[in-house]
Amino acid sequence: MHWTRRRDLEGGKELGIWLLLDSEGSVQEELYVESHEYRGGGFDVYTATPDGEWTHLAKYEAVDPAFRRASEYLKESPHPVEDI
Repeated sequence: MHWTRRRDLEGGKELGIWLLLDSEGSVQEELYVESHEYRGGGFDVYTATPDGEWTHLAKYEAVDPAFRRASEYLKESPHPVEDI
């Protein structure tokens, strides 16, 4: 399995999306950095599974710490991150 960044899906409130893909290319987990600035909020980092399970990892007032947290999550994962 490996992580890949899905830049083609980013837009609107999703600022960063990474997918954990298995050997057949099926999504096993998703990692998001999401903005809530449009409604006066900050930034959330969370994961989701294909079964619809969501795990909130952190909330930040600024975007840089949110991306740092997502980066830490990827580094802590036993799966490599694919360069794109």
